[in-house]
Amino acid sequence: MNISLYSEFYKQQNFKDALKPWRQVYNNCPKASKNTFIKGATIFKNLIANEKNAAIKDKLIDTLMQLYDKRIEYFGEKGTVLSFKGAELYGYKGNDVADQVYPMIKEAMQLEGEESKAAVVTIYMQTAVSLYKTSKIEGNEVIEAYSFAMETLEKAMKFNQAKLAQGGKDSDKVAKEIENITTSIGNVEALFSESGAATCDALISIFEAKYNENIENIDWLKKVTKLLNKSECTESELFAKASEQQYKLDPSAESAHNLAKLFYKKKQFEKSSKYFEESCKLETEPVTKAIYYYEWSALAMEMDNLPKVREYSLEALKYNPADGRPYILIGRAYAVTKGIGQQDVERNSVYWAAVDSFNKAKQVDTSLTATANELITTYSQYFPKYEEWFMAVGSKEGDVYTVGGWINVNTKIRF
Repeated sequence: MNISLYSEFYKQQNFKDALKPWRQVYNNCPKASKNTFIKGATIFKNLIANEKNAAIKDKLIDTLMQLYDKRIEYFGEKGTVLSFKGAELYGYKGNDVADQVYPMIKEAMQLEGEESKAAVVTIYMQTAVSLYKTSKIEGNEVIEAYSFAMETLEKAMKFNQAKLAQGGKDSDKVAKEIENITTSIGNVEALFSESGAATCDALISIFEAKYNENIENIDWLKKVTKLLNKSECTESELFAKASEQQYKLDPSAESAHNLAKLFYKKKQFEKSSKYFEESCKLETEPVTKAIYYYEWSALAMEMDNLPKVREYSLEALKYNPADGRPYILIGRAYAVTKGIGQQDVERNSVYWAAVDSFNKAKQVDTSLTATANELITTYSQYFPKYEEWFMAVGSKEGDVYTVGGWINVNTKIRF
């Protein structure tokens, strides 16, 4: 009778009147149906949302938490229910209850594994950072929390992508969860970066002690090099040996890129260039590939190989046309080129080509406007002088002119 009564009120969204008969069912026959707990949670969440009195609201929240505990007791599904419980408690009270939510969500993630929800993983990282900032946990625990969060999200991504590939009636939900996972990865990365826990000393002291036992563990090596790279600890000996060992076990784009950066910082440019070439060949994701090519072009600039600066920069633009930085590099390469043209005055024609490239940079990437404008102002003052140009070459302002040498691009004459 009471199940029927509260169910009718529930359908009408009359949660206040549903409470009394629901409570009779909950108190006297809790095992009658799991719906008692599912619908009960909805009833209490609505009562909490509409309650103005803070003291009463706190009591309702406490009851909701007890409801989740009882659901676990009678119907199991501990991982799923702890996820609900932790997320709800954090939603109501935020970082004030971080010390309660953090272990709760951690256990839920351990139980749920690849089926962990993205939003729950984000909360886990939020509470870890909060506890670190209030000196309730050490920095090494934040690092471990970050590693666990990222591993969980990677597993969840593979799990949901496989589900989506299978199709089915839940495809829209699965696709949405994949979006949520992508967002959560960004959130977890940002929380970790801004936490202050990811110091080089902390990372090295944790991972150095575990290196020998994990020397053949490719997943561990990838995790270490990624963390050290992200935290700008690439000059450490640990990063060097972990990167080389990772590349030895698995010659991937990421490991080649790590070695390229490592040898770049050590001024071993030929070795660096070799590994940049490998990373660009092996990488398949377009934006990442563009970054590798851009960094390779910056190395070519350092090696004074100006034609290669343009070659690699154009490759970068092919994979990510919205990044204006390669145009800045091309412009710089043009500007430092010597010995162009038959006449002395033609040597300054390189600055027309350089400024063209700087203008292109700010057209495709407005974030570079200030940088591009500063370079344009700097190099415009070296344009050929009208009288000298007219006497030596004869063409006039606005005419098309081909800048010679390796540059070999058309530009417009201006003074």
